[in-house]
Amino acid sequence: MSVRCLSAILLVTLLATPAWAEQKTATDKVVDTFMALDTDSNEAVSYDEYKAMVEQRASERFSQMDANRNGEVSADEYREFWQKEKAQWYRLKR
Repeated sequence: MSVRCLSAILLVTLLATPAWAEQKTATDKVVDTFMALDTDSNEAVSYDEYKAMVEQRASERFSQMDANRNGEVSADEYREFWQKEKAQWYRLKR
């Protein structure tokens, strides 16, 4: 291989390396996460795609709270859920 060919390969390899890529901002990362909801790949998130994510998260959260799996969350179940799982994320300022 010629030196010119090797130089071109090295240059392409270095430019493809993530360390050389522009760093994404926090906003870029949030937008990327939101755009991952685009299940039909039309480069836009529809209300139905967004709603499907919200319903999935709500279902998962409700399942965590409904300790006895009867389809209802009592005050005691919610209190236990809050104390064990969520209080760490929602520290109230007093």
